[in-house]
Amino acid sequence: MKPYDIETAASERVEAAVDEIRDDVVDFAADLVRVRSVLNEEQPAQERVRDQLEALDLEVEEIRVDEVPGIEDHDEYVERDLSSEDRPNLLATREGAGNGPSLLFNGHVDVVPEGDREAWSFDPFAGTVEDRRLLGRGASDMKGGVAAMIFALEALDRAGIELLGDLSLNTVIEEEYGGSGGTLASVLGGVDADAVVIPEPTGFDTWIANDGVSYFRVSVEGKSAHAAETDAGVNAISKLLPIYHALEDLHGERKTTVHDELFEEWHEHTVSLNLGTIQGGDWVSSVPDEAHLEARISHAPEETREDLRETVERTVERAAEGDPWLEEYPPEIEWFGWRGRSAKIDPDEPIVRTVEDVASEALGRESHAKGFPGGIDSRFFVNENGTPAVCFGPGAYNIHGTDEYLPVAELEELTLALALTAMSWCGYRVTPDES
Repeated sequence: MKPYDIETAASERVEAAVDEIRDDVVDFAADLVRVRSVLNEEQPAQERVRDQLEALDLEVEEIRVDEVPGIEDHDEYVERDLSSEDRPNLLATREGAGNGPSLLFNGHVDVVPEGDREAWSFDPFAGTVEDRRLLGRGASDMKGGVAAMIFALEALDRAGIELLGDLSLNTVIEEEYGGSGGTLASVLGGVDADAVVIPEPTGFDTWIANDGVSYFRVSVEGKSAHAAETDAGVNAISKLLPIYHALEDLHGERKTTVHDELFEEWHEHTVSLNLGTIQGGDWVSSVPDEAHLEARISHAPEETREDLRETVERTVERAAEGDPWLEEYPPEIEWFGWRGRSAKIDPDEPIVRTVEDVASEALGRESHAKGFPGGIDSRFFVNENGTPAVCFGPGAYNIHGTDEYLPVAELEELTLALALTAMSWCGYRVTPDES
């Protein structure tokens, strides 16, 4: 069978090329996994990416967050006390041989920390292959995807395929921390195309929508006293509890009233409110004089962040009503950290159909358009430039948990799928066989 708009002979040439380089793809992905590229330590991974891009005779451009004018005024920018001098985002473009539509592959090289190493059954940064599985943090999320998108171009070159439209490769930092230093900086720095594919671990489905995400903190003041005179004080933890329960109720209300079929066909509910941390007091023999609650709340594409904030703030205010202490010393709400916007594109967008057709005809996989109940970098392309962007990649195997891995077979499948997606989207021509 041939993918959409691709001749069988051309498709077979690409399949043969992917088969030839399968070991190279795995070796490169393994190299990336061996790099512990957590926040502020992404440089070695990007250097390895640079080497591979230059091996494809590509000119590599660097984009740093502190060189993007006005980014600090963007509503999703999160300021960090980190230098970007040695932490660039990378961009390389293979110019098309004609006037076809352009395509961008975007992927992040940063990973979440490994947590308790003793809980892993292997080295979290092993980068080894056992039982046809690539082992280590980032194998699924998403160094395998980064390897596939780079070697998709390698496969096209080996197969003698020239794309008619430009194909760009963009590797970024900080996705796991909101993306403002990575993809947002890249987009505001001029990175764009007619369509974008991000090989996140989607299980070969297409993520075409995402929730917005916001973090907030509620702080309550109490009155300290010696534990022997407990009633002389005001326990801040006790004053925080009604607010905690009110926010729990808000979660219950929203998950039954806010709906989106793209999310709920595949997930339990569209939105959520997670009460993540509680802190209060600093000595067991003292009445705590302050307490803090931190939470994450999401909003659906049809909602606005402003309305969501108003809802949270009104919920906290109502929980404090009738309490003389809280009326005199009202709770304080601070919105901090990640504040990602939601995004959504039409499931009939041509890039969505292109990816789904390739998945079906080349891989024999049924790809479903879904909403992802969290933040993904595709939102920056959609919201800033109006560019249709989808996430499409392999399965998610213990991502953000212990014993993360990626089946080598899925890495090979993804490499083929991305190469064929580029051909179908950008258009192509087969160069004459010199032999």
